[in-house]
Amino acid sequence: MPTDDGAIFARARIMPGRAPAVVCLHGLGDSHLAFEEAFETRYLDGASVITWDMAGHGGSPQVEDYSMEASARRLRLLLDHLTGSCGLRPAPLVLAAHSVGGIPAIYFCRDAAPGTVDRLVLAEASVTRFGSFVTAHAEAARLSGRFAEWYKEFREQVIFRDYLGRFPFCRHYYASLRFCGEEAFLRTVLAVRREAKALPGKWSHAAGEALRQLTTPVVYAHGRDVAPETLTFLHEVGIPTRPFPTDCHFLMQAMTGEFYGLLGESCREARS
Repeated sequence: MPTDDGAIFARARIMPGRAPAVVCLHGLGDSHLAFEEAFETRYLDGASVITWDMAGHGGSPQVEDYSMEASARRLRLLLDHLTGSCGLRPAPLVLAAHSVGGIPAIYFCRDAAPGTVDRLVLAEASVTRFGSFVTAHAEAARLSGRFAEWYKEFREQVIFRDYLGRFPFCRHYYASLRFCGEEAFLRTVLAVRREAKALPGKWSHAAGEALRQLTTPVVYAHGRDVAPETLTFLHEVGIPTRPFPTDCHFLMQAMTGEFYGLLGESCREARS
């Protein structure tokens, strides 16, 4: 789909008439491959399902603006297009956002008309400055002038050899990294780092502050390795959490049934 500053690749199943709609947003370096099971799971039978590739990721070409605000704007344009041209009629609309994808999802909810989004499900989303080890290391590599070397090592050693050695079912992420442009990865990292350090104080994260003010019902799903500071923040601002008994960051691969069961549950609760 063309947007005002480039094109966005999306995969969608649009159900006729009014039906629950689940929109899935992937994280840094990833793609719509992260949510392939969304189209197969029985938990989302009868629901419209939309997955996309962020700018410069997967099948989406590179752009000039990689800010999280621009990503939220492109999401709005995508949903407007699917509504106007493809018959999307969400009833209700649930956003499911993983990792860095949580930032544009939060901004979309913040800027949307009241009642547009019925539920927001965040899966280990970036909402504090704590726990963002990949973006911190990538930024440090850029500052030292060795980002290209770091990126290759991250993809081939950290992910392909080490992470897939522990969690082979996450091979989609390595495939997505092969499609992701190096420049897009870096500029997305820098955009995320700006959000994480945008505000004074203990938490400092602009998306975390926006999350604090949302009226949209939210649940934060997480595994055992989530930063404890993030859980402290969520408790402080009253965001319900859903623990998953896994050390894997990719909850939708590690515990597929439980994750999509949560999305199905979110659709039912919002509908009622």
